[in-house]
Amino acid sequence: MKLRISGNRSQDGSALAHCLWMTMLVGMGAYSLIGLSSQRVRMAHNRTDFNEAFYHAENAVQWAARHIADDTSPAGTFSKAAGTMSLPYYNALTNTTASGFKDAQVIVTAATNGAAGVFTVQATALVGNKTRTLLATVKKEPPSKVFDYEYFLNNWGWWWGSTITGNGDNRSNWDFDFRYDPIVNGAVTATGEIAANNVPINPFNRATVPLNGLAKTDPLAYLKDGSERVKMPNLKDFTEYSAMAAAKGGTLNAPGISISGTHTNTLKPSVYIVGTDASPIVINGPVVIPGDVIIKGKITGKGTLYVGGNLYVAGDLSYKNRADYSTPPETMSAASRDSWVLNNANKDLVGFAVRESIFGGNPNSTTWKSACFDPSVYGLKNVGGEANLGADGIAGTPDDGVAYKDTNGDGTADSAWYDADGDGTVDSNYVYANLTVTAAKAAGFENYPINAVTGLPEDFNLLASNSFNRMDGVFYCNHALALRSTLTGLIGNGSVICRDEAMVFSGWLRFNYDSRVHSRYATSPNLFIDLGLPEANTIGLLSLQEISPQPIL
Repeated sequence: MKLRISGNRSQDGSALAHCLWMTMLVGMGAYSLIGLSSQRVRMAHNRTDFNEAFYHAENAVQWAARHIADDTSPAGTFSKAAGTMSLPYYNALTNTTASGFKDAQVIVTAATNGAAGVFTVQATALVGNKTRTLLATVKKEPPSKVFDYEYFLNNWGWWWGSTITGNGDNRSNWDFDFRYDPIVNGAVTATGEIAANNVPINPFNRATVPLNGLAKTDPLAYLKDGSERVKMPNLKDFTEYSAMAAAKGGTLNAPGISISGTHTNTLKPSVYIVGTDASPIVINGPVVIPGDVIIKGKITGKGTLYVGGNLYVAGDLSYKNRADYSTPPETMSAASRDSWVLNNANKDLVGFAVRESIFGGNPNSTTWKSACFDPSVYGLKNVGGEANLGADGIAGTPDDGVAYKDTNGDGTADSAWYDADGDGTVDSNYVYANLTVTAAKAAGFENYPINAVTGLPEDFNLLASNSFNRMDGVFYCNHALALRSTLTGLIGNGSVICRDEAMVFSGWLRFNYDSRVHSRYATSPNLFIDLGLPEANTIGLLSLQEISPQPIL
C-alpha cells in the first residue's frame, strides 16, 4: 500500500509553534505585570510605612511633652519596646506583621544652655523598614503668649486718638479698630478685621492706610487679620500660684507691711502699699494677695503680684531703677534689641496678675465715672455681661443671644452664656458701686491709713488722684482695665492685657513694650527673666523639625 503524505501536516506544526510563542509572550507579560504589581504594592507599603512612621514620631513628641509637664525629673530614654512609653493606641498594634509598627522611642534631655524648664525631645518611630525622627524644643510652664504684646484685648481692640503712640506689637481676639491716625510702631494682629472707623483697612494700598509709624510703611508685613485667637491665662484658682510663690520664695516689702509668699490675714485680705524713693515697694518673685490691692509710688524688684480682687493704681506707679526706654527696644534691629534686653536685665520689672479689674486714678470721683463708666460706646456700665455673648464670646456680633449651650442635658441648646473668665458665674455688666472704695471696703485693707481724729479708715478721695501720668509694669487682668489720667502725657512702660478697656488720657499717650518678657527669650538663660507670670498652658512647643533618621537604642 502506498502511503500518501498530506500537505496539512506542516501547517499544523506551524500553528502549534505559533501557539507556543503566544503562550510564552503572554506568560512573560503576565510575569512582568505581576512583578510590576508586586513592586507597586511594595512601593505603596513603603509610602504608607514612611507616612505612618512620621505620625508615630509625632505622637511620641506629644507623649514626651505630657511627660515633661507631669514629671519633676523628666529626662531619660523611653520606648514602647522597653515598656516605658505607652500610648493608648499601642494596644491595637500588637500584630506587627499586619500593622508594620515595630517601635517608637523618645530621648528627653535638659537644654544644654541651662535654660530653666527647657527640654530637647528626640522622637523616633520605626514602621516596616522606614524610620522617621523628629526633634522638638519644649518649655515647661511657659508664660502665656499674651505677654508678647504691649496691648492685648480679649475682645474688640480700639485705638482712637491721633496722639497715641505704640512702640511694640498689638493684638485682639476679635476686631481691631483705629481712628485719627495713631502712631503704630509694631504689628497689629486681629482674629477678625483690622479697621478704621469700622471700615476694613486695605493693606495693599499703603497710601490709604490711616495709621502712622512702621505699620504705615509696610502694612502688608505689619497688619495681620484673620488670625487665631490666643488663649488667656485663667486666674480663677490661686492654689497653683500660691504654691509657686512659696517654692520661689516670693516676697513683698513696703512701708508698714511685709509678705512672704501669700498674704494670710483672713480678716484683712486686702493690702494698701505706697512706695517712695527712700522706701520703695520691693517685689521679688511671685507674691499672692487674696483680696484687693491699692498701690502707688515707687516700685522696684523683679516679680509678679497676684491680686484676687481689684488692683487700684491710685497715682503714679514708676520703677525706681527703670530700664532705658528712650529708644524703644521694639523699634530696634533684632541684634540691638537683644543687647538692650541683656543690658537692662538687672533693672526693675514687675507684673500684676489681677483676677478682677484694674482701675487707674480715683474711681470714686465724678470725673473718673463720667470718663470711664458712663460713656455709651465704651463705658463699663455697658460692657462685661456674659449672659448673651453667644458661642464666639464677643458682644456686638451676629451670634449675640443665640443659644448654643445645653445647660440641662436634654440635648437642646438653651443658653447663649459664654463664661469669658471661666469662673462658673454669669457675670453682668459692671456695677459702679462694686468698683469704688468705700469705708466698709477700706476696713478690709491691711496697712490702710487711719484718720487720726475719727479713728476710721481715711477717705479714699484723699489717697487717690486722677492727676497722674505714669504706669510702669506688665498689667494683666481677667476683666476691665479702666483709668482716667488728667495729667498730660501718660506713659506706660510694659504691657496692658485685659478683656474690656477704657483708658482715657489727656494730651498724649505712649506705650513702650518691655521686650524682656517676650517669649522669644524663653530658651535663653542669659536673656529670659522668670517673673512667674500667669500661664495659659502647662507646656509649650517652641520648635519642631524633622532630622535624619536616628537608630532606636
